[in-house]
Amino acid sequence: MTATRDRRSDLDDSRADPTWDERPILGRSRGLPWWGAVLLAFGLTALAAVVDLQLQDTLGKIFQGTYIISCVAAICLVRRSNLFGPMVQPPLVFAVTAIAANLALAPSGDGGLKKLLLTIGIPLTSNFPTMALTTGITIALGVVRLFTQRDPNRTAPKPTRTSSSSTSSSSSRSGERSGAGKGRPAARERGSADRAAPRKPRDRGDGS
Repeated sequence: MTATRDRRSDLDDSRADPTWDERPILGRSRGLPWWGAVLLAFGLTALAAVVDLQLQDTLGKIFQGTYIISCVAAICLVRRSNLFGPMVQPPLVFAVTAIAANLALAPSGDGGLKKLLLTIGIPLTSNFPTMALTTGITIALGVVRLFTQRDPNRTAPKPTRTSSSSTSSSSSRSGERSGAGKGRPAARERGSADRAAPRKPRDRGDGS
């Protein structure tokens, strides 16, 4: 019976809604972990680079479009608590995939170091505006998510008890003083009234 209850509790925990810092940019589902977002951007961009080099021997529109879409999808689908990696990964994704694809698919030949530098450098420089634009978009989306996705259960700080207790004690003291001040004149008036009352004359008619 105890094992059955433990299994049911584990299933209930797995089906529970994710917390606010585990959600993507939209919806209430669980977002991708940081490594999932990195793999998404690297995998799609590398595949697009291979396809583009096979079709036209250079990194063109297919590579650029897939690179932008994959990096933006990674920053949107990642969990809010894992934003840092997808925010700063676009330059790394671009450099690694572009250099690796060009080196792997470049025609074999003895061209020397100069040809190797041209093979690597030309795609990097020609696609630099795409890399800069993608980096700016991902950083902007990450900053927006940091400011918009916050803990909904945050409460305002409660007032300290010392201030309330000191206020109540000062008010009670002032009330006691005012009450004592009001009672003293009444006592004085009563005492003066008792002293001022005249004595009754004694009846001497029968004794004389």
